[in-house]
Amino acid sequence: MIRPFAKLLPVLAALSLAATTPQAPSGPLKTSFKVLAGFHLPDAIFKAKPGHVRAFIPESIRSLDGREVALTGFMLPIRIHNRLVTEFMLLRTQNTCCFGIPPELHEVVEVLKIDTPTKVLMDTPVTVVGHLHVRERWEGTFLCSIYQMDAERVTTEGQPN
Repeated sequence: MIRPFAKLLPVLAALSLAATTPQAPSGPLKTSFKVLAGFHLPDAIFKAKPGHVRAFIPESIRSLDGREVALTGFMLPIRIHNRLVTEFMLLRTQNTCCFGIPPELHEVVEVLKIDTPTKVLMDTPVTVVGHLHVRERWEGTFLCSIYQMDAERVTTEGQPN
């Protein structure tokens, strides 16, 4: 005689497995400058040679390379064309802009590509959605950045982080 619940066991096992299997996240990964700048950046990074900077960045941050993320910060335009921003730096705080405290290298994301140029939004937090790159960018012998982003969109939603 078959027990009445015996036929349900495979179904229950499948449901249990589905409940514990992580689902692929939909949409961009929400991250923050608290994460990106949440590690000690030694002065030795500025003495490193091209190709050796990545070793100073924790694996947890390097794993974000190429991921679609949403990051909130403050815009400092670099290039403007027809009154629209085509390149900018995304800064952790407003205090690092213009007359404030110079930002640490890991408190800046260079946004060098924007799918749709945007109006200047300097005095309000902006959220940038796009693909983050965790790599060193040099100009000659000067280390310019360790984070760059290809922006799909820039909005005024979100809070500074």
